[in-house]
Amino acid sequence: MKKLIAALAIAAAVLLVAGFVYVLMFMEDTENPPAGQSQSGGGSTSNARLNAPKAVETDADVLDALDYYTQRNQDTVAWLRVPGTKINDPVLQSHDNFTYLRTDEFREYDLYGCYFADWECSIGPRSVLSPNTVVYGHSDLTDQADGPRFSQLFHFADPEFAAATPVIHFSTLEEQMTWEVFAVIYTNTSFSYINAEPEGGAQALAQAAMEKSIYDYGVSVGEEDKILTLSTCSVRDNPQDRSQRFVVMARLLPADAEVPQKATVTPRTPE
Repeated sequence: MKKLIAALAIAAAVLLVAGFVYVLMFMEDTENPPAGQSQSGGGSTSNARLNAPKAVETDADVLDALDYYTQRNQDTVAWLRVPGTKINDPVLQSHDNFTYLRTDEFREYDLYGCYFADWECSIGPRSVLSPNTVVYGHSDLTDQADGPRFSQLFHFADPEFAAATPVIHFSTLEEQMTWEVFAVIYTNTSFSYINAEPEGGAQALAQAAMEKSIYDYGVSVGEEDKILTLSTCSVRDNPQDRSQRFVVMARLLPADAEVPQKATVTPRTPE
């Protein structure tokens, strides 16, 4: 009987040690998950951001970046780059204008959302673009250019920056496109500038925008021109008024046009 008890005690000890070793191994695996897996078990963020493309500087970089993001989110429709700023990111488009208000390029919550095109805009090569391509983005509601996302647009409030930054790059998988800035505006939502098909056409919208612009760029916009409109919130006149907007508008340059290296900007008092 004593031998049986001793044997059972030894067996129990062996099982206890084995179980302890297994727990240690399990804890080690949990604290050091394989590459691409998160500790929370979701893993989507890490997997989505693996092998991210290098910073976009050339046309080839744009195609690589768009390929990367479209594989991870099919709502990716374009790439937006504003020289001299941190704006160098994909543009998303959904079936409404709410999906990406607080959602980033990877469909994850983000206070500042991402850049997204108005849901009514047609996005693609220049031949199918809407007369007015509207892109929204958040600012940090300080009207300072050192903030995140479209806070960077406030660089255009500086005449020296505006003169040194005559163009914006908004490109799709189908075509690389360069746009010449013609208006920088402080306005509010009473100004109907966000229609993909503006009443009276692109030329009428451009004329109204130029009358509100803080600069005279001396750029002409014709009836057949396409417009790019970048819009964010402003608090310049009243921090409590959430209808205020800061807007930068540009016209699509012909594919074979010489890209201007400098803009001629004359500060003016908007009408």
